[in-house]
Amino acid sequence: MSTWSCFHLAMPFLCGVLFSKVVGHATLKAKLIGNIREGRVAHAQLFMGPRGGGDLPMALAYAQYLLCADRDTVDACGKCPSCAQMAKLEHPDLHLMFPIYFREKLKPEQQVCEPFTAQWRQAILAEPYTDIEQWRDQLESENKQLRMGVGIAQEIQRKLSLRSFMGGYKVMVIWLPELMDTAAANKLLKVLEEPETNTVFLLVSTDAEQLLATILSRAQLTKVPALRPSDLAEALLERFPEIVKDEAMAIALRSEGDLLDAVDMANKGEEELFVFFRDWLRCCYRREVAAVAEFAEAFQKMGRERQKSLIRYGLYLIRQCTLQWQQVPELVRVLGQEQDFVQNFSKLLNDDNVNGIRNELETAHLHIERNANPKILFTDLSYKLMGLLRMAIPS
Repeated sequence: MSTWSCFHLAMPFLCGVLFSKVVGHATLKAKLIGNIREGRVAHAQLFMGPRGGGDLPMALAYAQYLLCADRDTVDACGKCPSCAQMAKLEHPDLHLMFPIYFREKLKPEQQVCEPFTAQWRQAILAEPYTDIEQWRDQLESENKQLRMGVGIAQEIQRKLSLRSFMGGYKVMVIWLPELMDTAAANKLLKVLEEPETNTVFLLVSTDAEQLLATILSRAQLTKVPALRPSDLAEALLERFPEIVKDEAMAIALRSEGDLLDAVDMANKGEEELFVFFRDWLRCCYRREVAAVAEFAEAFQKMGRERQKSLIRYGLYLIRQCTLQWQQVPELVRVLGQEQDFVQNFSKLLNDDNVNGIRNELETAHLHIERNANPKILFTDLSYKLMGLLRMAIPS
C-alpha cells in the first residue's frame, strides 16, 4: 500500500487541522499559540521545513487557531462554526494557493488555482504531510512541471480584495511559493508591502532559498524541523497498531524525521528498497555491467521521490556499515536482513573507499533533486561504486 492510500485511514482530520493532530514540535506549537494570544500576529509568515516534517500541517493548525471563535490556551476548540468549516478546509476567510500545471489553450492570466481547489482540499485532508510529487500524482499531470504564474498572483490579489466573511482575519496559505515565476513573485511582493488590515499570509516552503530575497525579508520565519525519532515512533504506533515499539523506533531512525518515508517504511516499502539496494550493490561489486543496466532501467521508472528515498535509505545503510566497520556495533541499529547485510558489507569498507561511497551517494541525491537524467545518473553512480568497492580489498 502506498503512503497516499494508507494515510487517510491513519490520520483523519475530523475536527480540522488542530495543533493536537500535528505530530511533535510541542515547543513550536506553544510559541505560535503564545504569539496569537498576545496579539503578535505578523502579517506575513514563512513556515519552512524539510519534507515530511510538518510545515504545512503546522501552518494550517495556526490558521485554524487564528480563525477559531472559542480557542483555549492549547488549541482551537474544534467545535465552533469556524472549526467546522476548517474541518473541510472550506472556511470562507481561508484562501488556498498552490502550484498547478499549466493547461493548453489558456492564457497565463487564466492559469489559476480555483479549478483545482476542491482536489487540493481533498488531497490535504487525506495527507496533510504531502509533497510535490504526491500532489503531481493526484493531479495526474503526466510529469508536467508544476508552477505558480501571474494568474495565481492576480487570483491572490482578487481574493484579498474581498471583505472578511466572518468579520475577523483573512488567511492566505501559499504552499510552495518557491515555485512562483519571477512575474508572480514580484506581484506577491507588492501585496506583502501593502497588506490589507487583518490579513495574514502563511507561506509554506521546503526550499526558501529559491524565494526572492525581498519576499524573505518581509516574512517572519518559522522553522519547522524534522521530527524527532521519539515523536515519529509514537505517531507510527498510533497509525500502525500491528507494529511493535522497537520496529517503530527503528523505522523512525531510518526515516530521519521524514513522516512520509516512515509511513512508506511501515507499509513495508523499505523491504523493496532494501532488496533493490542490496542486489544492486552485489552487481556493482561483481562488476556485472548487464545487470547494472537493468537496475538503471528500473531506477528510471521510479518516481523522483522514490529515487531519492532509495538513495537516502542507502546512505542510512552505509552509515550503519561504517559503524560496524569501525567496531562500534553497539551503535548499529538494524535488524533481520539489514543486520546480515551490514555485517557482510562492512567487510568491504576500508580507509580508501568509505568516504568515497558516501560522497557518491550524497552527490547522486543532490543531482536527483536538480532533475538529472535518472538513468544516466544511476549508471554513472554504478560504475563509480564498482571501482570503490574493489579498492584495496583486504586479502
